[in-house]
Amino acid sequence: MVPCLIREDMVVDKVDDQWRTYCSETCHWTDAVAFRSEYEGRRTPNMGRLTGAREWESLYHGRDLADIITDLGYVRDDGKTLVPQPHLDLDDPKKLWTLDDVRGITFASPNVTLNEMSDEEREEHVAAYKANPNVTPTVT
Repeated sequence: MVPCLIREDMVVDKVDDQWRTYCSETCHWTDAVAFRSEYEGRRTPNMGRLTGAREWESLYHGRDLADIITDLGYVRDDGKTLVPQPHLDLDDPKKLWTLDDVRGITFASPNVTLNEMSDEEREEHVAAYKANPNVTPTVT
């Protein structure tokens, strides 16, 4: 559950005592209404039962991107070259991105950041996010 590409459609709501973002009203409804232990008066104990980590990005909040990529297994057999590359020119090893190219970038989970904000900061942040599709608001 992260902000969407169509920013005007983003929904922010407190569900299970945690602020969350959704890409649309439908996504919000699915989590906040349908995937509950009861739906329209009927018990639904298996609805929305997820395995593993519900919000993978929250697991990596505050960690270095190079360490995250390594943890996820997105490093080639040489132990340093990234599996994903920003281009298709794979013949020249000098052009391939390595862990060194992404080391020092600290990953911040949007969900953790949203929950660390005061109500006023959150409202300002969401309004700025929705208003300008070309700028990512910063949190101070």
